[in-house]
Amino acid sequence: MEQVRRFFFFLYVIALLCIGGSGLFIAPWELRRVFQIDLSSMPALAASTVVNQYRFLKGIEFAAGFICWRWRRQIFSAPESRLSFLVIVWAGVVGRLLSLFIDGPPSVAFIAFLVIEALTGVLMSSSFPHAIQGDTSHA
Repeated sequence: MEQVRRFFFFLYVIALLCIGGSGLFIAPWELRRVFQIDLSSMPALAASTVVNQYRFLKGIEFAAGFICWRWRRQIFSAPESRLSFLVIVWAGVVGRLLSLFIDGPPSVAFIAFLVIEALTGVLMSSSFPHAIQGDTSHA
């Protein structure tokens, strides 16, 4: 089970690093190809604002991946670090689920991302239950 847990952890972290990092540089292409957003049909200010916000979010995504990579050993050994990782994972899952129920189903690829992210959250949560309940031994 530990190998499965680590596989999903590293899959998640690599996705954050690669998808977040690449999105910083290919934002207009990604918006057009992945989301079918035609920036040329928008007023210039609106288009630049959308790309600006998208690059910001991709930067945050990359940074989350970097933090998870940098602190990977602690995430697997220290309850506080595991809890921080779980906040990142479950916040993303909750965001996707809210969107699924409020906005409707996304493309199949994004359903697959949701499943992988939720599996990562379940696997990482189940192996360290006192991390999510709060370790009060340091109080």
